[in-house]
Amino acid sequence: MHKKFFVLVSLIVLLHFPFSSADGKVKKVKALGKYDFYHYYLYDELTDYLKDINQSYPQLTELKSLCKSQMGRDVWMLVINNPKTGKPENKPGIFLNQIHSSEVIASMSSVYTIWYLLENYGKKKDITKIVDNLVWYIIPRLDVDGAEAYLTGKPAGKDPNPEDNDKDFKFDEDPPEDIDGDGFIIQMRKKDPKGEMKISKEDPRMMTRKAPDETGGTYYKMYSEGIDNDGDGKINEDSFSTRFLSNRNYPGNWRPNIVQRGGGKYPMEESITRAEVDFAAGHPNIAIYVQHHCCGRVILRPPTTYSDKEFKNRSDLELYKVASARCLEHSGWGLATSVFDWNWPRGTPNRKPTQIYRDKKGKIRNAPQGMYPEEDNSEFGCSSCGWEDESQNDRGYFAWGSSIETMYELFGIFSLADEHWNPPDYNKDGRVTEKERLKWNDEEMEGKMFIDWHLFKHPTLGDVEIGGWRRRKVSPPEGELIQKECEMGNNYKIYLAGLAPQLKFGEAKVTDKKGGIYQVDITVENKGFLPTATEQAQKLNILEPVLLEVEPTDNVEILLGESKVKLGHIKGNSESKKITYMLRVKDSSQKAVLNATVRSQKAGRDSKKILIH
Repeated sequence: MHKKFFVLVSLIVLLHFPFSSADGKVKKVKALGKYDFYHYYLYDELTDYLKDINQSYPQLTELKSLCKSQMGRDVWMLVINNPKTGKPENKPGIFLNQIHSSEVIASMSSVYTIWYLLENYGKKKDITKIVDNLVWYIIPRLDVDGAEAYLTGKPAGKDPNPEDNDKDFKFDEDPPEDIDGDGFIIQMRKKDPKGEMKISKEDPRMMTRKAPDETGGTYYKMYSEGIDNDGDGKINEDSFSTRFLSNRNYPGNWRPNIVQRGGGKYPMEESITRAEVDFAAGHPNIAIYVQHHCCGRVILRPPTTYSDKEFKNRSDLELYKVASARCLEHSGWGLATSVFDWNWPRGTPNRKPTQIYRDKKGKIRNAPQGMYPEEDNSEFGCSSCGWEDESQNDRGYFAWGSSIETMYELFGIFSLADEHWNPPDYNKDGRVTEKERLKWNDEEMEGKMFIDWHLFKHPTLGDVEIGGWRRRKVSPPEGELIQKECEMGNNYKIYLAGLAPQLKFGEAKVTDKKGGIYQVDITVENKGFLPTATEQAQKLNILEPVLLEVEPTDNVEILLGESKVKLGHIKGNSESKKITYMLRVKDSSQKAVLNATVRSQKAGRDSKKILIH
């Protein structure tokens, strides 16, 4: 790819770390003077936040309900758009959302981005530009029921589809519970000679599996915290649901539950998933899609069900690699990879030739050639990392029916996912072990994240010990670390928005041919990094080509040239072919103007009054 391409991309690289000082300390901020980013919002607070934001910025925001959840909650979407610069449907769209119930840090990331965009509109040029030129569709939380159950440790309401896990014809009657009253539902361990677990020699807080042939030691059975509510001799075997949505029920390369856990009975069986896909299908202006997740501090891209070697849209692949490398640069995160190549084989470091990552010195490796010309950034000797390790071609982490596969494969949208948050990888080997997590807890979190094992008299099990991580899902951060993580995710999203395709007229050249005859040469530029249609969208033939329309004033007659011209699609940072018109000015004493408009479904529109005479 041409070096000019990367130089232009570099021009839009701007760092946004305004709320963290040089020593890494976070300056606490509050949206509207009362909403901080140091805790996780329950549904009511999230609703209040969005309504207050909407009331405080009525000229820039619209709050709407995408749909109702299974338990009757509104799934809120905030639309950010400046109507003075155009209607939402006439601008490139960026669609942000978050799906998994326990990945609450990812939800807070969008909550923070909403505040950041609106707080800095009119104050920062780059923020003002991406609010004026784009429309933002932001759903901070899709699984509103599941997140409520996760955050409260209680049922989020009446489950419309309860499960009888223990097959006793009763539903959700034996859930985990906080039996020691410390406010957290964690783990229990009980000594048992038939147990499969033992205390680790590295740290007594860690539990490890005993060897298959091991005997004569002290072993434990593990339970989630709770009691035998239904008296069947089992503990916590029939709980209420804390997860209602899957990232495998989307229609892109969908597979049923027997093949892909979470696939469901049929694609878009989940009503919220269907509403999200319907929204995307009905808004062809969406140019960029991001679904937030946790954990790992990873930027994820397609393909999700096959290798890069099989990725036929090579131009799109190069766009993905450039953008994801820059996302690492802006976020400070450590890995950018296809979903297919992520964490596979299990337990191996993410250091494949197809992956872009930070080495132990913090340098970004395997970025496409030309992005970092001052240093050799490839550890595998590849020029653009378009090939891959042959041993990986027949295996990978298959993610059938995922959101980004759907948005890219079916709609041609430039689609990414992310994984917010990761405890520190102290030895920089690409993995975070339990021992490293405990070190983080001890040294950086003042021991607040892990509850030490302590004795408890259980009503049926007798003497047990209760302990473990306060929250599941790799212990999402607390306190100031929530805001800091939101800042990191926000930085790369601001960068991504600057990549959106954007149509602008170039300089129109007017040549006087004498005798009242004029030649007008028009070119249209795409100022964005992304093309007006991805290679996939063009193959699907689902987008209209860029359309140029001209309308002369009464004093002008078109002698040569069409009033409507299809320009095809325009690559990023490129211009269209030259369109030539021959015009006759009827009265040389009067003003003569050619009004021109150009429009694209994903790249917006622009207008220009071309003065002929």
